[in-house]
Amino acid sequence: MAGSFTYPYPRPAVTVDTIIVSRPRDGVPPQLLLIKRKNPPFKDTWALPGGFVDEGEGLDAAARRELQEETSVNPSTVALSQVGAFGDPGRDPRGWTITVAYAALVPSTDLGVKAADDAKDARWFDVSQLPPLAFDHKLVVRTALGHLAKQPEAAQVGGLPATLEAAASKLEGPWQT
Repeated sequence: MAGSFTYPYPRPAVTVDTIIVSRPRDGVPPQLLLIKRKNPPFKDTWALPGGFVDEGEGLDAAARRELQEETSVNPSTVALSQVGAFGDPGRDPRGWTITVAYAALVPSTDLGVKAADDAKDARWFDVSQLPPLAFDHKLVVRTALGHLAKQPEAAQVGGLPATLEAAASKLEGPWQT
């Protein structure tokens, strides 16, 4: 049935975030891809690549689009899997916002990373030495690292699950910046 429906209930904004972690390589520990925000809120603070889901856009498509828009990474080279949803009150100062997080373990940091769109910078960080993060991204990263540690691809790399779990356990609350 076609038509317009309205409801008396408030609706949250929906965003997606991507957690891209590289495998350790040539003595370099696993790395997490972050962007430096160009605009408020949290201008000049490191954050996960992500953003708002467009009207009529699927979550998977939004995650791929935001990854490419902010980091120039070709999303077809990254196998994203959904990690979970985060929607605690106050996680975003702009209002009630729920984010759906996606994670991927990639072979290396050679993905052509370049900041674009509303990202001022994009770079890789050692998963065990992350800078302060915007929003509740510390909680999102903690959850995603635990998720990635359990993936079969991680088990194929000696010591990687333990490294990811150790990095996750270092990330403690409070979760909101």
